[in-house]
Amino acid sequence: MNVISKKKEVFGKIGAVKTLTEGLPKLKLSSSFASINNSGDVISFLTDLVKTLVGFEALVSSVIDTITHSLPRIEKEVKKALKVELKNIVSCGVNPSLPSWMKSTGPGINIQVKKIDFADILRTDPNSVAGQLIYNDITTPLVNSTDFNTFLYGVIQDEGIEYSWKNIITFKFVANGAPFGFSNNSLIIKADQAYDNKTLTDLNNDFIDSLILFNSDNVVNKVMDIIYGTVSSTIGKSFKQLESEAQINTIIDKMVANNDKNPIPDSAFSFTKEETYKQQAEALARKKGSINLKTTNDIPSSVPISQLTDFTQQFKSAGGNVIQQKDAIKNGLTNMANASALNVPNPIDVVSSKLNFIQQIIVTLIKSIVNIVLSPKVILTFVLNYKIVYGPQATFTNGVDFIKKNKNLMNRIMKVIAEELIKILLAIALKEIAVLVSKAMAKKQKEKVTLKLAQLQSLIGVPTNIIQQLLGNLI
Repeated sequence: MNVISKKKEVFGKIGAVKTLTEGLPKLKLSSSFASINNSGDVISFLTDLVKTLVGFEALVSSVIDTITHSLPRIEKEVKKALKVELKNIVSCGVNPSLPSWMKSTGPGINIQVKKIDFADILRTDPNSVAGQLIYNDITTPLVNSTDFNTFLYGVIQDEGIEYSWKNIITFKFVANGAPFGFSNNSLIIKADQAYDNKTLTDLNNDFIDSLILFNSDNVVNKVMDIIYGTVSSTIGKSFKQLESEAQINTIIDKMVANNDKNPIPDSAFSFTKEETYKQQAEALARKKGSINLKTTNDIPSSVPISQLTDFTQQFKSAGGNVIQQKDAIKNGLTNMANASALNVPNPIDVVSSKLNFIQQIIVTLIKSIVNIVLSPKVILTFVLNYKIVYGPQATFTNGVDFIKKNKNLMNRIMKVIAEELIKILLAIALKEIAVLVSKAMAKKQKEKVTLKLAQLQSLIGVPTNIIQQLLGNLI
């Protein structure tokens, strides 16, 4: 039996049991269940399964659990993976100690800002409306921030001044690099004096430990931007930039759907005509900040930036209170779901649209987290190590090139995120299936007892209309 047949059999059996226990019509196995295909995308299949079993509230709960409980575990595992991969890079070099030019007394190493900022994050002011959805810990001055991306933006605004990040690495921005023999619009990077006599591995590990990779509100905001382009349309990202980001998301989809334990082959980093067309369509939709919902007619759907701003403020005001954080996420997602279905005229389609909204969030969570990994805070470390080990000209062309050259790392990160999502979705599905099976068994037992009683009553002369009334209780 192929994958399609197996998936249809699962949905068919659930539909039959629900018909028995609730009198509901059987599930229609159509395009509304995107996971009914021959792919191995477990997350899409489980999301469809949960949507079938319980609906909106359970899907929202899965998002809340991932963000409030799983995200810290994901961050821990991602940091572990980053350290392992950086150590592997360093092992390629003859001497893992810091080169003299990288020490605090040396000239430093030069990295152009555009070579570590694939998504043009550092073009957006943290204090702008959109910037508050992208950055964290927006302090005055910005270089005092505990968020590295915010810190780095502050460094760039204060040209020629050297700042130290957590007494590990120092940064200085130069718009005109010619006097230093460096490129324009670049960072001059050195080890802090405290690390002059330490190894490159020590510096790497301590730098990774100093980072806060994921903030819950940033993850949700990134998801909304990937789906609707809410932030990208506000800051006016170019079509070329959005198409480049769509290419990255295509690669992520391929890696997630890959059933093999090994990373996908290099051939997967080239795109078919169909994939290119889809990437261009996604880029256009994100540029205008609106997608089309497939209902009876194509309906424009969007989540306004005010919704993300309100959610972010409510989440941050919760501080470290997990209960309040959960409430903020639940309220935020509910309001965003309502906004996304605002133009849908048919009430039945509204329910379906809100379900699909939450489902889209779940299947986009991996893209959101991986895209955050591909931000300056992580990319800088890899570019720095590549230049130290392979020479000053070593770099990455773009995000796709980075993923291609670090397939083992990206594969491991995606597996970590996928495993957390699968555990949550599977737990919900198994719980609801158990309840459904219990109801079905009780229904069958009741039917068996009632039929036997009706048979006995007919033998002793109970009127037919009484027996029919008894049997009617089974319906």
